[in-house]
Amino acid sequence: MSIKDWTEVFRGQRWQADVIGAVLDANGLRVEVLAANVAYGLGLDLSDARVMVPDEEAEAALDLIRQAEQPSGESEV
Repeated sequence: MSIKDWTEVFRGQRWQADVIGAVLDANGLRVEVLAANVAYGLGLDLSDARVMVPDEEAEAALDLIRQAEQPSGESEV
């Protein structure tokens, strides 16, 4: 499923998508976290989710995600 004018920048567990969505939002990007509303009573939602941003913000979002994945002190070459 795709959404016109929006790009998927992450797909994974709901808790990861929520964290990534919050970081992107805190950096001024528009974000939508799409997931099934499934509650298992675990206190942690492990269902699949996607993080979507408008097409024009996709590169900035992917850059922020790449930066976050790098170990501390390492710079991209």
